Amino acid sequence: MTCSPKSDRIPRVARYRQRVFLVVALPLVLNALLYLAYRDWSLWCFRWVEWTGGEVQIGALRGWARGLSTPPEWVRFSLASGLWMFGVVSFLTLSWDSNLASGRKSLALWIASLLTICVGSEAFQALNWIPGTADWSDVCAYILGAALAVAFAKLRPLGTPARNGPPAALASSLLVAFAFCLATGAIYEGAMKELVAHVGLYK
Repeated sequence: MTCSPKSDRIPRVARYRQRVFLVVALPLVLNALLYLAYRDWSLWCFRWVEWTGGEVQIGALRGWARGLSTPPEWVRFSLASGLWMFGVVSFLTLSWDSNLASGRKSLALWIASLLTICVGSEAFQALNWIPGTADWSDVCAYILGAALAVAFAKLRPLGTPARNGPPAALASSLLVAFAFCLATGAIYEGAMKELVAHVGLYK
């Protein structure tokens, strides 16, 4: 008995949703949990916590985390960066159809742009052009996270419902914008004043 195209599409959509949860949502949630549980309260993400009235819940999470053995620094810092990159790049691989040349080209451009921004920010910090402390283990985490996401997509391809053209570009733009909004939570208070001061120095 041959399945109809409609009935065959249902399992594919279910697999797509499962993949989105496992390789996009879950890494981003783990990234957020590492920040909320172990990072300094001076970060912007904790101003969001205060604004939403979640101090009690996050305080409980941090208290529970303190009761555990503190994970090494690379887990609290670099792993969080790698999870963020893995989740974002995984979504891009699900948005663009890499079976087509145009899809592969667009996917490569998106990933390259993402890595350029993230690695470039670490390089600018190392050069003291922007405030912050450069961490080259974060650079390795960004690159490894992107590479693992691409490798996983190739090893376990879904085929559909990835799309090219405006739908994929819109989905990619929205997710990347959302991810960078999350990333601003890692900025510490006073960073913008320091950035303005840095810009003033180089005028």
